[in-house]
Amino acid sequence: MNAGAVVRREIQGRITAVLGVLALLVSVVIVSAASPAGAVPQCDREVGGEIGRTYSHMGGPGGALGCSLTDELVNPDGVGRRMQFEHGTIYWSPRSGAFPVWGEIGVWWCDEGCEAGWPRYPTSYEYTVGDEIRQNFECAVVHFKALPGGATKTWSDGNTCV
Repeated sequence: MNAGAVVRREIQGRITAVLGVLALLVSVVIVSAASPAGAVPQCDREVGGEIGRTYSHMGGPGGALGCSLTDELVNPDGVGRRMQFEHGTIYWSPRSGAFPVWGEIGVWWCDEGCEAGWPRYPTSYEYTVGDEIRQNFECAVVHFKALPGGATKTWSDGNTCV
């Protein structure tokens, strides 16, 4: 094989590599243009009723809960409903309305049995009092507090329904 042919093959290989990189960059630019920052993600499931109103109030797919992961589910009590999202769950009952539960308060609540436990259903959104985040449930107020060193504390004042 002559030296000119080897050089041409090497140049062709480099050109092919450069064209591949350019094609990748062009595809990234096209995808970026089609999905601008702050775009609302498209979710597959319809969210309706009271749960849908709460979800919309919280910003829908672009809000804190993200996209729905389930259809509306019947709770074990046969009365309430829930819908799970990427970052929390909205619970509904005819007595309490529809409210999200998530984060450390959600973990504490489900450790107590979720809606079937003694705190029962949520009756408010999370709210801040001083350096605590709180959420009301039918039979409890649950408190969450960030502590020094990255520790946290979650508790309630006890069962107010007894």
